[in-house]
Amino acid sequence: MGIYYFEALCYNFYMKLRESIDKDLTEEQINALRFSVGWCTKRGAEKWREILDKSSFVYSIFDEDKLVGMGRIVEDGIMCMFYDIVVHKDYQGKGIGKMIMDNLLAFTKDKKYSSISLFADPKNMDFLIPFYNKFGFELFETGMRLKK
Repeated sequence: MGIYYFEALCYNFYMKLRESIDKDLTEEQINALRFSVGWCTKRGAEKWREILDKSSFVYSIFDEDKLVGMGRIVEDGIMCMFYDIVVHKDYQGKGIGKMIMDNLLAFTKDKKYSSISLFADPKNMDFLIPFYNKFGFELFETGMRLKK
């Protein structure tokens, strides 16, 4: 566990980024990241603390103190779900999404899950389907959700 620093060559320019697997993200950081891509469900500090604490793995990328990408895993030993895979709108197309997916998949590497799943926003399917296909995910249209 810890924080790792690296420089990434992203499309012919360097960015100094910091990656972390700590769960110490703040509600402001997460909400700002989510809002940048139009995910406008705002959650408070207590709810985010509960969500992060119940996550098996949280991977984040920072540009200085700015959260620019994240993804997390919830699993029970049999099934695994990827949640909140998001890259700040100003940082998209620079390989950060690939870094997130590579790290989430690395966490699952030696585990014997019966399934690994994720949700994708229907508004962005033209982009997301090819992106997630690169990592071995396939589209299934059998999902349902309980509305409250």
